[in-house]
Amino acid sequence: MYLLNGTNVQENSVLFNHDKLLNCKMKKMKFNISILALLIIIFSSCTAIYEDGKDIVSVVKSEINEVSVDTLKSMIEKGEEFLLLDIRQPADYETGNIPGSFSIPRGELEFLILDEYFWEEQFMYTPLKTDKIIVYCTSGNRATLATQSLMKLGFENVSNLEGGWTAFAGENPVAEMQPESGGCGG
Repeated sequence: MYLLNGTNVQENSVLFNHDKLLNCKMKKMKFNISILALLIIIFSSCTAIYEDGKDIVSVVKSEINEVSVDTLKSMIEKGEEFLLLDIRQPADYETGNIPGSFSIPRGELEFLILDEYFWEEQFMYTPLKTDKIIVYCTSGNRATLATQSLMKLGFENVSNLEGGWTAFAGENPVAEMQPESGGCGG
């Protein structure tokens, strides 16, 4: 090996050994950085594993807004504008519901919430992402997850009704029936 000034250097010289040592340290550093990057990717992509749906709901509740039954009743009495979604099954909705609510089953919510044709059938405008929306189910658990889904779809003002239909209806769960309406004679 020759230096820039043309001097011949033996392979076992101090300079050559220094270059080998430096090269070896660089390889170790690259290896350590690669391992560190891999560990960061592995641990940052881990998600929790839950025992059941109630565990998920308990975590999600800290990420969403909730409205009490008293607050909802006050909003209704004041005539505030908001969209009230009942995400229970249609048969449950028919048995009893909060007046003014719209039925969109939980399994269809993400698909129907922005579907213009669905809202035309309801004689409503498609909700804007800034509209106030309150979601309820029987007890509030499914509505918690539905609220989170709507937030992930970009809805900014979504809340879950604490305690759901059961809390709203109290001891008489079929007392609040939507009146039948419709065409001739109906």
